[in-house]
Amino acid sequence: MNQSLILLFALTFTFSVQAEGYKWTDANGKSHFSSSKSDHLALIETPNDLEDKVSKSDLSDKNNQPAAAPQVDIYVTSWCPYCKKAMAFLHKNNIAFNVYDIEQDIDAATRKKTLDPGYSGIPLAVVNGVTIRGFSDAAYQQALAK
Repeated sequence: MNQSLILLFALTFTFSVQAEGYKWTDANGKSHFSSSKSDHLALIETPNDLEDKVSKSDLSDKNNQPAAAPQVDIYVTSWCPYCKKAMAFLHKNNIAFNVYDIEQDIDAATRKKTLDPGYSGIPLAVVNGVTIRGFSDAAYQQALAK
């Protein structure tokens, strides 16, 4: 009997350790955690091929005028590693930026959805009017050069 209980406990513990955790933020800005996948999950976009997601027409120099200080808004969460990399890049290059935590600020979450309705991932940056999904040094540098 004792061995059966130990085996049952070991199996239960094994299955619970293998479960994945998911996190998402609802429309009211409240964070939720679940062991099952949901359509409301915030996706973290990896840096692979992010350069292709910045429109070439958005990056063309329209006026050949001296560039003003860049305007940068970035939508993040506290737990996103690529958000941290994006902000570190901006700090390292002495770029002033506005940061909006979509989990803490419902208005920011709403603005993010309005800026790019089909994208639930983070970070989302608007650099000189160019919307950039995820983070890549090259994509940020191209948009900052605009």
